[in-house]
Amino acid sequence: MKTLARNSVLSAVLLFGLASLTACSDGGDSAAPPPPDVTPEEVPDPDLVVIEPGEDFQRRLIEAFINVEPGQTIELPAGEFALDAQLSLDVDNVTVRGQGHGETLLDFGSQVSGGESILVTSNNVVLEDFAVIDAPSDGIKFKFSNGVTLRSVRVEWTCGACESNGAYGLYPVQTKNVLIEDCVVIGASDAGIYVGQSDKIIVRRNNVSLNVAGIEIENSTDSDVYDNVAENNTGGILVFDLPNLSVDGARARIFDNTIRDNNTPNFAPAGNIVGVVPAGTGILAMAFDDVEIFGNRIENNQSMAVAIVSYDISGLTTNDVRYDPDPRRIHVHDNLYSNNAYAPADLAADVAGLFAAFDGLPEVVYDGLGEAEGAFADADRICVSEKASVRLGVVFQPGGGGPSVDPAFFDCAHASLTAVVLDTPEEIAEGERPLTEEEIAALCTPEGSDPNFDAAEVSCRELAGYNLFADALEPRSAANDGIGYELTSALFTDYASKYRFIYVPDGLQAAYNSQNVFDFPVGTIIAKTFAMPNDFLNPAAGEEVIETRLLIHRRDGWATLPYIWREDGSGADLAVAGGRRSLEWIHSDGSTRSTEYVIPDANSCKTCHGVTRAETGSGVNTETVNLPIGPKARFLNRERLYDGALKNQLSHMADAGVLVGLPADLATIDTAPDWEDVSKPLESRVKAYLDINCAHCHSPGGFASNSGMFTEFWREVNATYGVCKPPVAAGAGSGGLQYALVPGDADASITVFRMNSNEPNVRMPEIGRSIIHDEAVGLVRDWLNSLSGGCD
Repeated sequence: MKTLARNSVLSAVLLFGLASLTACSDGGDSAAPPPPDVTPEEVPDPDLVVIEPGEDFQRRLIEAFINVEPGQTIELPAGEFALDAQLSLDVDNVTVRGQGHGETLLDFGSQVSGGESILVTSNNVVLEDFAVIDAPSDGIKFKFSNGVTLRSVRVEWTCGACESNGAYGLYPVQTKNVLIEDCVVIGASDAGIYVGQSDKIIVRRNNVSLNVAGIEIENSTDSDVYDNVAENNTGGILVFDLPNLSVDGARARIFDNTIRDNNTPNFAPAGNIVGVVPAGTGILAMAFDDVEIFGNRIENNQSMAVAIVSYDISGLTTNDVRYDPDPRRIHVHDNLYSNNAYAPADLAADVAGLFAAFDGLPEVVYDGLGEAEGAFADADRICVSEKASVRLGVVFQPGGGGPSVDPAFFDCAHASLTAVVLDTPEEIAEGERPLTEEEIAALCTPEGSDPNFDAAEVSCRELAGYNLFADALEPRSAANDGIGYELTSALFTDYASKYRFIYVPDGLQAAYNSQNVFDFPVGTIIAKTFAMPNDFLNPAAGEEVIETRLLIHRRDGWATLPYIWREDGSGADLAVAGGRRSLEWIHSDGSTRSTEYVIPDANSCKTCHGVTRAETGSGVNTETVNLPIGPKARFLNRERLYDGALKNQLSHMADAGVLVGLPADLATIDTAPDWEDVSKPLESRVKAYLDINCAHCHSPGGFASNSGMFTEFWREVNATYGVCKPPVAAGAGSGGLQYALVPGDADASITVFRMNSNEPNVRMPEIGRSIIHDEAVGLVRDWLNSLSGGCD
């Protein structure tokens, strides 16, 4: 635009010059008339999307967030604007710019939709020079973004330090290359600036006040936090590493910050991990490894200047067998301290009592819980190098000792951590560039006999691209480094046989869980092949291989990929839209049966595999993710043939080095029986069947969680399980019946009615079968009729 304007002015000058030459020629005495004034035409900048104030401001702004193109800037006007809906951006390389965080105010106090006021899920996005006021939940959230810039943005809750405020002000989670600078956050009920499960982070020159945590780095790697002012929060700056998350926290530098007067009473809602932070905390490092704290001015924090603690001090428990709850390799040095630990509060007051004989709580405190069984090796020690006037203390000395204020305990040092360098936007764009078909094809061309884990992040056009089987045309056996497994009770899919294998990348392990699906590492591939026997009375008649479904644990979660086998058996092709196959077979009762077998599309997989759960991190929002269904302890605790010998499947996985945390006594596992095993109690068989076939939806967080009927094997058989429970919203699915399960009357039970139907708006499960499972209907019917009591 500037070039066009300059050229227009130059043209005017040339015209004036030519006119002057004409006037000076020998053409006569009369002077030529002066040229008219030339006003350069204003050419709109095609990369600038200007949002003017006025009518329909919200609609025009939402449309701009949706329709903006890569490389464009959305310019917001000065003024205060009330919004009642979320703004969501999913376009790469976009800048959203206001006129300053004191001039452009987006007031979300009346917001009624969306979990965050602004949500960004794209890469290389810059938000700058505006304010978000009174967000009902989180202020500005980035998720799965690479290239996050928040500059001169203010998020404020005008209530001040109120529990009803939103949780997070600035909230990048599961992101990379994060820059947060010159921002202001006031009043967050969790953390003003929170960066979680992210990599390469710079947080600088920000001012945070009246939050529970001013700045929090959680389960992230390579963070620099410097030149910030954290004042009047409950805790100034926190670095936390929490269990059951995909990233372990490591390498954080906290330096050159001013951390003062952080004495605001903790106002976090009940259940938030930051609720354990004592009022008056300067810096708190919990369970984080490789932290360097230096050059900070820490003053007037009533409980403690610096606390270094284990996760165990929170009083919370975890079933994450891979989690290390203890901080290691912490180096605190060359900070300035003034008037800290003068009136310890909350948990700090309890700890202070242990130091009563040492003139009260020291300014720098280490709980020592991780060294109860013995001192850390030198490479892992907690090191503090401060002036002699700074009081240091350890609550529990190694080997069971009590409190100590001997600075010799901390007399060590670690090498300085290196500065964080963010990738450039160009590097990010190249790294995030979608792969070409040629590049995908190259990744999906395996070599050797190992599974092709290099292709785990892409969707190969053919199943053979993952190199999962020794014979690419035989997916029922001879898995390349895969572990075969069977379930004690299996999900019903039109009587199809199933062949299951788990592939875990070398050197990685899944974590055992006593109740939920195992926590498999990124890169894991689970393959399940479906085949229909031609004659259930004659195994020699063979079977038709129909489909192979893959669950691949990618960096952003589990991907579901259906592959349909060609009818000539020459391979299996990716079919994200699903498909159908006409099948006919001789059933176990000698009858000839047929069906239009349905292969689900990739999106439909989330109906069964989708789980809504508390969002990763310490937030209060939820997220929906795909998870495997079958690989749980209660379904895997059985024997199977491995190399010609029977062996417990769980023991085999542990011995193969792909499973950790397995209990020594497998008899302690509450195992679901084979529902067809008539030697087992009838009710236990029914519960096993309803668990594997129904509980993925009928469980808290499942697709049918709104029904309030939950059928996991471990639950008691009561109203929550469905006994005498009226339907919530079954519609035609209720069949005019009143209760899900009626003791003594199967015909009056909605569950039996729905299992015994094949009508799309009635049948249960809704997908995954195209015919009625007669044997299972009979099982549930027999069980209900064996009970007594009724519901009236």
